[in-house]
Amino acid sequence: MKVKPITAAAVAVALSSSVALAGNNPLPSLIIKDSVQKTGYDGVDDDLLSAGLNQEGLESSTPPGFVDPLNPTVAELRRRAIWTNYRAVVDSIPAGGMGLFWGPASGAPSFDAPVVQGLIPGFEYKALMKGIGAAGNLNRVPVAVQIPENFNHEKPCILIAPPSGSRGYYGGIAVAEWGLFKGCATVLPGKGTGIGYHLLGDEASEFAVYDINGVAGSADDIGKGAQFRVRDSKKLRHFLQEHPDRVAIKHGHSMSNSENHWGEFAVRGTEFAFWALNDHFHSHKFKPGNTTVIASGVSNGAGTSLQALEIDKGKLIDGLVVAEPSINPRKDKFVIKFGDDVFDPNGATLLDQIAMMATYAGCAANLDALGEDPIRAPLFGLDPFFNPDGSLENRCTSLHEKGLLTSADLQDQAAEALAVLRANGFYEEMDWGIPAMVVFRFWRILNPFYAAGYGRLQVWENVCNISTGYTDADGYPAPVPAENAKRLFATTSGLPGDGLNLIADAAVGDSIRDDFAISASTDRADLNLDAALCFRFLSTGDASLLDGQAGPRDRRNHNRVRAGARQLQSSGNLGGVPAIIITGREDLLVFTNQQSRAYHALNQARRARKSNLSYWEVTPGQHFESLISTVWLDSVDGARFVPLNYYHSQALDKMYDHLTNGTPLPPSQVVRATARGNTSYFDLTEAEIEAQMPEPKLNPGDDAITFAGGVLTVPK
Repeated sequence: MKVKPITAAAVAVALSSSVALAGNNPLPSLIIKDSVQKTGYDGVDDDLLSAGLNQEGLESSTPPGFVDPLNPTVAELRRRAIWTNYRAVVDSIPAGGMGLFWGPASGAPSFDAPVVQGLIPGFEYKALMKGIGAAGNLNRVPVAVQIPENFNHEKPCILIAPPSGSRGYYGGIAVAEWGLFKGCATVLPGKGTGIGYHLLGDEASEFAVYDINGVAGSADDIGKGAQFRVRDSKKLRHFLQEHPDRVAIKHGHSMSNSENHWGEFAVRGTEFAFWALNDHFHSHKFKPGNTTVIASGVSNGAGTSLQALEIDKGKLIDGLVVAEPSINPRKDKFVIKFGDDVFDPNGATLLDQIAMMATYAGCAANLDALGEDPIRAPLFGLDPFFNPDGSLENRCTSLHEKGLLTSADLQDQAAEALAVLRANGFYEEMDWGIPAMVVFRFWRILNPFYAAGYGRLQVWENVCNISTGYTDADGYPAPVPAENAKRLFATTSGLPGDGLNLIADAAVGDSIRDDFAISASTDRADLNLDAALCFRFLSTGDASLLDGQAGPRDRRNHNRVRAGARQLQSSGNLGGVPAIIITGREDLLVFTNQQSRAYHALNQARRARKSNLSYWEVTPGQHFESLISTVWLDSVDGARFVPLNYYHSQALDKMYDHLTNGTPLPPSQVVRATARGNTSYFDLTEAEIEAQMPEPKLNPGDDAITFAGGVLTVPK
């Protein structure tokens, strides 16, 4: 059915605070009343899903630009941010499913002319939420609510799509696509991370912080409208004297342990969605009792929705579908049986995994057996900063000298490092990606921000002597160029990127980009082992990691990090609300054993027969959808992983049918799929696609994942 388009007069409407305070539709308490914006998109030049880029623009590897790079407009920043974030979450190559399973061409609704097919007209509300648990620094959390023109008044629905990773609120736009196609309002809630940069120092003072739309300006001009701002202090000024041109990043330096509040931001964002619906339609009739609400998300966005449901327990949220959740299940009396292996997650947090991998994976990557992987060799030549001065081999040597590896031979050292990973739940199904993750520095980049975030450590505390800043061609800190600074909202993930890098401040010689650091304790280039061991100490408290030199500050920081980690560990109690978790067995960023499997086991142990959680483990599936048809390609056999986004959309359909029609949900099981190889999905028949990527079964038989007697059994 076609829907009449928005009239031209409705485009770009500003919402005044007097309208926002309508008496019978009061704003939720966490919303800052004078921050609310409302903008209409006509579906001709701009829209909700793709900012006017449509299928061709989202597929294109050429990003949308800025007419004046020194003065990007709000519309240009939004368009580039949507392009960046959409492509970060899905396989954007047509052969891999773009335009068939997802993307505007895969099923966008039709509207009357002049709306362009594939574009979705509607209105977008934005607001800032007050920070929770913040201590001193300014924290504002943006939230966007999209109301498509095809919103279904007869069956009103809301999809919650928090951002993955450390991304800003558009980080959930690819997940929101399902809701916009379905005619649901979508909530894009920030979670206390996002594009919260504060560029410190005089050189960047005119473009130091970012408003709700990502426009950079001075801290004085933007004021309390900034997403994030570090409080001035003597300690900060002293830090900048020694370390000029540094950047504070909200995920690590908000002083709020934001991960502990992710779920609450999603719940409060959903309350704002109800307010926006009632404001937009002037009806005040939409409420939890008559509106279907599904929480979704990928990775950290998935963890956000799980946290939200644990808090909410069905008051607002009716169902949940998430993929690859980053969640920290608390310790309980259960183990995971996978084939002949039995593993106890023991309440390990994501930081435990990150710090362990950042310490040992660089050495394990030397193992010849891993070198047989067809994707390994191309990766090693991908980045000129990778493995300078034999850093991979040096990492093994340094670990051996410090007594953390006993073997003298490089291959034996690499095998020993891999054995450490095995003992901590990293199974052989994930071995394929160790070299890749080392190349892309995933674990090393995450270390400082999770540690500082958990410990509520200020930027000037310079945890483990790692700071962030722009670096020149030789790796030395330099002022952030104005052109880079003014586009960060649109080009980055909320972590270092677009010229921002980790800086090793305790390296031999002088502060330098982390990749080039010579560790002070080893006097060699070993991927900055000193910092890696410091972060591992903050996670474990094992003083031997610091050569027995852990001082009062180190122990204090460990206690703060440990306390923050305990705060955010999840209960596993979803209140009996129907839920589906989808995970790829080959995920090597968010460990299956310590995250999804452990969360499902905790839920079963706590809820027993009252649980309505289904856990689908897909093989071969992994964490980074956007790399399946690019970096992860086997040079001979082509694509080696199936897209979990295919199952994510399928699960959302099944959950919607379950909530609205009572259709049963498939139970927990292993889903055994086949990667497409060198064949395009467009060249396969519907039957061939179903054979390669079978639906989860109502009766999975031998592939059922079961829980009994404190044991979660996952068929190998």
